[in-house]
Amino acid sequence: MESYWKILLIFAVYWQSILILKQYGILKRFNIDNHGPLLMIRTTKGQKFLDRIASAKSFWRLFGDAGIPLMLFGMFLMFALIIFSDILMVTSLHEQTMPPPSEIHELRNIFLIPGINEFIPVVWGIIGLIVTLVVHEFSHAIMSKAEDIRVKSMGIILVLIPIGGFAEPDEEQLFGIRDKDKGRENEVTPDQKTATRRQRVRILTAGVMANFVTAFVAFVLFFIVIGSIAPVSNVVITDVVLGSPADDIGLTGMTVITHINDKKIENGSVFHAHIASLPVGEVFKMGIKKDGKTSEVLLKPDIEKGGIISGVKFNEIVPGMPGEKAGLVEDTIITRIDDVPIYDTQDFSDFMVNTTSGQEIIIYTIVDNEQINYSITLASHPADGEKGFIGISGFSTLVISRSIGVSVGEYPARELLHFLQMIPNMMTGVAGWVILLVLPFPNPFISFAGFNTSIYMFYEPIGWAVPLGVGVFWLANSLLWIGWMNFYVGLFNCLPMLPLDGGHVFRDTLHSILARLFGNEERMGVIAGKVATGFALLMLASLLFMIIAPKLAHGL
Repeated sequence: MESYWKILLIFAVYWQSILILKQYGILKRFNIDNHGPLLMIRTTKGQKFLDRIASAKSFWRLFGDAGIPLMLFGMFLMFALIIFSDILMVTSLHEQTMPPPSEIHELRNIFLIPGINEFIPVVWGIIGLIVTLVVHEFSHAIMSKAEDIRVKSMGIILVLIPIGGFAEPDEEQLFGIRDKDKGRENEVTPDQKTATRRQRVRILTAGVMANFVTAFVAFVLFFIVIGSIAPVSNVVITDVVLGSPADDIGLTGMTVITHINDKKIENGSVFHAHIASLPVGEVFKMGIKKDGKTSEVLLKPDIEKGGIISGVKFNEIVPGMPGEKAGLVEDTIITRIDDVPIYDTQDFSDFMVNTTSGQEIIIYTIVDNEQINYSITLASHPADGEKGFIGISGFSTLVISRSIGVSVGEYPARELLHFLQMIPNMMTGVAGWVILLVLPFPNPFISFAGFNTSIYMFYEPIGWAVPLGVGVFWLANSLLWIGWMNFYVGLFNCLPMLPLDGGHVFRDTLHSILARLFGNEERMGVIAGKVATGFALLMLASLLFMIIAPKLAHGL
């Protein structure tokens, strides 16, 4: 709550500053308009540069024509997704199965604004947003020039930070401005032209087409880059015991273990097996990676504190389930179930998949270095009523080596990278596109917002990327967010919702269809405008419903 007050205070100071600058004419002096807290910074520079780029008029018109069916397909897809989501939510409300609201339903996470949306990293999000806005608005401006429509100005939109860009084609030429007194379109001077409907649609679809092309190029480059990244290990030190051999040589948490002697350590099970097989009291070499640097250290186990423990740690308990009723607590380590040793998450999964509802099991655990056993009668699994369910989640493999004084956990580095590299192969089906769309957000597949410091420590560049060092991860992050932002903004602008590009294209397309069917161009234009406005209100109501429905269902 305190952070919201800080944001509110910053916003209040910002808005007051705008009012003061406007009062003294400073905004006008620098060609800046404001609409409440929103600033539009204009410039007329760059016209000759636009003319040079737009000189290949045939190419740009072909580019715009290619964007029309793409825009219409995106429009249908987005409309269908929103209506389908609304139907699912209404059904959930009726059947009282609506899941509780999550972070996705928070207002700040609806907007694709880095620093506001908690799922978008600030630096990479800003890079992606800037590229997206520049590409989108420059494409409108270039296409306007190619169609001989004057571009009055270009600029950026600010609300504390850049949230958009704009190009201002001459509205009289692009849309036609009706004379308020005579109720007809203004006359066009001889040196002006009014855009045909086809030209107008080309100009409006150019931004979306450019976003999709940029997204395609960025994603292709992203998948090429991650092809030159390899996992070094899945194993990381999570804790070091004070006064232990590991502590004596300066080992700390968040250190990746790459090998022991000449044995590559790929997962917790291999670490357990190799530590257990070492001769008692013998010094061994451990390869580590910390802060992007690899090295080797020498360790001598403490034979008086021998022993190694492997198991599965869980960090969440489902209320009302057998685990909670039996007294299980979070961060407990499961080492055995009945007579079956549990060394890692795969062992746990293999055991549970063969259980049944009502089956009694004994779970052997370690809690705060104390061994505790629990007798539990399994409930029905929510996803498969025949299988047993303890009511715990958030699993991870944990290995504790008392002789060297470390706790070791696993991160699925190898599995994550393999999944990301397989996404292009999934793009031939619907699943691949859905995964790409929801990738940065919590989802049933995998969540990945880029290689942050706690993730890229598990990887290293290979091949041509070796000279880049850590820069290869920065490059991958930039490409990921440039691609994702362009993809998402392109889809959003396809919505048949004024004043978005898709809304204008929908209105013009409907106008053309109605005029061909019924004639009376002017009247059909009025009808198309009213239908487009109705669709815009419907889309807005649908989006708001998706945000507030989970909160209403749970009385929040």
